[in-house]
Amino acid sequence: MSNIHTDLKFSIVPEWVIDSDVSDRAVRVYAVLARYADSETLQAFPSRDTLARRVRCHWRSIDRAIQELVQLGAVTKTHRRDGDAYKSNIYTLRRVQPGGPGGTATGGTRVLPGVAGGTATGGNLTRTTELEPENYITSKIKKATAIADPFVLGDGLREAIALKHPSLDIDEQVEAFVDFHTAKGSVFKSWDAAFRTWCRNAVKFAEPKTVVHKQELKPPAEGPGRRAWVKAMHDMGEHFECRPGEFGCR
Repeated sequence: MSNIHTDLKFSIVPEWVIDSDVSDRAVRVYAVLARYADSETLQAFPSRDTLARRVRCHWRSIDRAIQELVQLGAVTKTHRRDGDAYKSNIYTLRRVQPGGPGGTATGGTRVLPGVAGGTATGGNLTRTTELEPENYITSKIKKATAIADPFVLGDGLREAIALKHPSLDIDEQVEAFVDFHTAKGSVFKSWDAAFRTWCRNAVKFAEPKTVVHKQELKPPAEGPGRRAWVKAMHDMGEHFECRPGEFGCR
C-alpha cells in the first residue's frame, strides 16, 4: 500500500516576500493567508481570530503583520460587506513583486515565454522550479574527477614531499600512483591530497618490521642449574626444553 498522502496541504510564498525586510511573523501570516486564498482570485477572508490561532499570537500582532504586508505591497486589504453590514476583511495576495518584471499587479497568471498556451499561476516562478545558473554546481561543489593524463603534481607539491619524505623516489611513486588509480578507475576531488596520502603510506609500508620470536624470549636451558629450571617447567606442564626420555618425557 502506498504511503503517499493525497491530502497534503501547502502554501506558496514568493521569494521576494521571504527576502523582504518584514518580520518573520509577517511572512508566516502571508503563508496562512495563501493557504486560504482562492487559486484564481488570490483572495482570502479568514477572521483575525483564525489567523491568530494559526500563527499562534495575539490578534493585535496579526494587525501589525498585515500592515507590514500591505506596506510591502504583498497584500491589499478591503472590507467585505453584506449590504450595510460589515462582515470581515478581504485580503488579496500579490505574488509578483510590485514594480518587478513580468506578471500582473494582482498576481493572476502569466504566459510562460516560449511555451504555447502555457501559464504559470501567480507570476514569477519560484526558485525551486527555475533552472540554476550553469556555473552553480561547479562554483559551489567541487566534483570528483578521474586522474588527469598526464598527471602533474600541483605547485610546490613535489618539493614539499621530497622535504618531508627524503627516502622516496618521487618519479617512481608518481608512476606507481598513476598506474594503480588508472587501472582502478578511481575518482577524487583532490588528486594532490590523494598523492600525499599515497606517499605517507609508501613510507610507512617501507619501514622494517620488528619480529620477536617466542623462542628468543626463552632463557637458555644449558649450563649449571639450567636442567633444574627445565625440570621445574616440566612439572608445570611446559615441555618445550625437555629432552627425549628426560623426566619421563617422550
